[in-house]
Amino acid sequence: MIAQEIARKILHTQYYYPESYSNLLHTEYGMLFYNEDNPFSQDSNHAVITKCDESTDYDGIVKDIKEFYLSKHLPPMIYSNYIPGQLKKIKRSLRKHGFVFERFDNIYLIHSEEPKIDMPHSLTIRHIEEGDDLSFMFQIWKVNENRQGGADRVYNIARQRKNWADYHLFVGYSEDGTPVTAAALEYFDGIGMVDDVETAAVYRGKGYARQLTRFWIDFHCKHYKDRLLYVDYENPTAGKIYREAGFRDFDWAFESWSAWIDC
Repeated sequence: MIAQEIARKILHTQYYYPESYSNLLHTEYGMLFYNEDNPFSQDSNHAVITKCDESTDYDGIVKDIKEFYLSKHLPPMIYSNYIPGQLKKIKRSLRKHGFVFERFDNIYLIHSEEPKIDMPHSLTIRHIEEGDDLSFMFQIWKVNENRQGGADRVYNIARQRKNWADYHLFVGYSEDGTPVTAAALEYFDGIGMVDDVETAAVYRGKGYARQLTRFWIDFHCKHYKDRLLYVDYENPTAGKIYREAGFRDFDWAFESWSAWIDC
């Protein structure tokens, strides 16, 4: 698969994957995702402006997005369309309408090699299925690292998923039965993405994330080996683990940012 086709598939997935647990309204300028039942989830409640030609009225679009989310009592949020140059064009309009914004230096990796993770297994790993008890999420995802309502956000995303057929959630339990780490694979439009990765803060640095990563990589290779798998990250420790798992850099320019109004 050539790089341009891979990039197209990644963009399509980045745009549309929230539709599996959120409502989607198409507009002439892009997409509005919203879910009043999960207000703390930015993935569930954000806009993407896909229109980006020279005639784009960013002032009017940003104003419309702000009014839409405020009318639903949700914090207005805009995600990047991942195409380089959009933030430069829109930042004046964002400031005018009260948005603050942040750019992220996300690195995108594609799985292309055999994993090199080889370590003793101390975890019991479960493949969570639709209808299973999801309360373990409240032990793994805490309200920390400035993640407002973190546990509720992830719990509701999993609980409200419309289709679990191509969503695979894995949880690692320590020897005393405590859930300590989790990760998910989601397949969409012929491509897979790594999502919902978390290790409980007090259990980090013990090799649990590496053990779980080896498990879901083996699952992918066994059940979805014909599909491309990608991940994006900022944390250097996560990047090291992913590279040990056989991921390699995808040399393509994506611009990642988000803008929001504190409400």
